[in-house]
Amino acid sequence: MDASRFSYLLEQYKSGCLSASEQEELFGFAGEGDEHDWQELLSPWMNEEAGFAEKLDQELVARELAMVLSTDRQTPGGLREMPPAVHRIHFIRRWGWAAAVLAGLLTLGTYYFIDHRKEPSGNTIAKISDVRPGSSKAILTLADGSHITLDSTGNQVILQGTAAVHQQNGSLQYEVKGQETGVGYNQLSTPRQGQFRLVLADGTKVWLNAASSIRYPTAFTGKERNVEVTGEAYFEVAANAHQPFIVTVNNTAIQVLGTSFNINAYPEEGHTSATLVSGLIKVNTGQESLLLQPGKTAAVMPNGSTTVSTANLKAVMAWKDGFFWFENADIKTVMRQLARWYNIEVEFRGAVPKTTFSGEIERSLTLEQVLQGLGSNELHYIFGNGNKLIIQQ
Repeated sequence: MDASRFSYLLEQYKSGCLSASEQEELFGFAGEGDEHDWQELLSPWMNEEAGFAEKLDQELVARELAMVLSTDRQTPGGLREMPPAVHRIHFIRRWGWAAAVLAGLLTLGTYYFIDHRKEPSGNTIAKISDVRPGSSKAILTLADGSHITLDSTGNQVILQGTAAVHQQNGSLQYEVKGQETGVGYNQLSTPRQGQFRLVLADGTKVWLNAASSIRYPTAFTGKERNVEVTGEAYFEVAANAHQPFIVTVNNTAIQVLGTSFNINAYPEEGHTSATLVSGLIKVNTGQESLLLQPGKTAAVMPNGSTTVSTANLKAVMAWKDGFFWFENADIKTVMRQLARWYNIEVEFRGAVPKTTFSGEIERSLTLEQVLQGLGSNELHYIFGNGNKLIIQQ
């Protein structure tokens, strides 16, 4: 490992004089040396120019590393590809902490070193106020109309008749003890920048994405198990052949016996999508009724017509697993997801960029980190008053 060459390249990066070939050479150092070598190499930088890096926790720097990999790799035609999470994790572990600090320095250089240059480059993007990602939070509306605020730290038990509602951190679980006589309806609603997990009285598990809701009984006592959904939710339905589970969303009813599926019914998406992961569901729009096979998506239009296509299950399930997943997605599709998760308003000024995006980005990153990962050379943006993100041509 050539320490003098490494120092030269890092100095070139800091001054803004690093060529494309030198940049590739600098990243090539990632696979060389052991942790001791890295500590010796980076020690002068941490002490002299980047003392602030010592204050970064390891998880943050690891995330910065992921953004370096996604920001600085671009395929022809403007399509940016982000490496799969498993590859990122292995990459971080292979480098170790000292190497991750290098990644942190390089990423922070995007908006630290550049800010200290005498002559800013033509591609420099206006600095924005950063926005934290969403978290576990929701509002529980009880049958009597009272509201309870839920978050990721709360632990409590709420009694409703013979039903006990347990809040444990970012989840809510119903438990029915004895024969329920007076069934009430509750509603769990997530705001923008929030998500929550729910276990219904029959054991069915529900994950709510941001800006979503589910209305459900405290106990299932009839011939059917009926719930109503807005926004996006993923279900793992407890099997009960004698009591079908029915999800109503917009004008569509989805009937299941025991299965896993995702519903996306955000109004701004223009249609309702039901994607089956396992089992069998029946989609009934009032005009059409169809059986959906695993790995298929039914798109229900406002007029009740449906189309069935093969689903990318990883993309559909990404939000539940902590990722944004884009597959040749246009910028408006991308920004709709970011708007819900970061609680921002997006405004386009001038022509809408025709760039498409593919790959995955962690939902635990801040807004600025995600925008950097999407491609700082392709997105020109400023952060306006309040929570407005302005995309400029």
